Amino acid sequence: MVDALLPVVTLVLGFVASFLLELFRNRWTTRSGQDVRDAERRQAAHLERVAYEREGLRAVHAAMHDLLGRVNAIALPQAKAEAAGMDWRESEAGQELRAAAMHANVRCSHESALLLHPPLIEAVGRLTTAAYPMYWTRESGSDPSHRRDFFEANQVASRAIAARLRELYGETEG
Repeated sequence: MVDALLPVVTLVLGFVASFLLELFRNRWTTRSGQDVRDAERRQAAHLERVAYEREGLRAVHAAMHDLLGRVNAIALPQAKAEAAGMDWRESEAGQELRAAAMHANVRCSHESALLLHPPLIEAVGRLTTAAYPMYWTRESGSDPSHRRDFFEANQVASRAIAARLRELYGETEG
């Protein structure tokens, strides 16, 4: 009887072991596949975020460049008006230059509001704050403290953009 029962028990144990191994293999395969899909989703989300931030940084950089150009465009009419003892803002060209600088400053603020990096937002905020006296006051760019604040803020914001780009692409300073 043992001789007849032993092959049946072996067959049943083999079947159960095979069933359990297949069950564990399916679970492992499913979990492994899920891990791969999760990693792919994380990678895609990271690439989308990098692309979004890169476009935002590009837009802020262009807005900063425009602001710098608009503020620098005020220098010549301001110097001519100052030499004549007049207020550059009261001339027709002065009003246009002032409006253009104001528009560029607002655009710079708007573009920075779309950024995701707080230190960069603060740096651009400092730039837009420093830009205000450059086109709003009579002295504008002739006041050394206004000029220094504005150009330092521009440098800080430019460096913040460069640092964030290095972070996005995984480069470290060294």
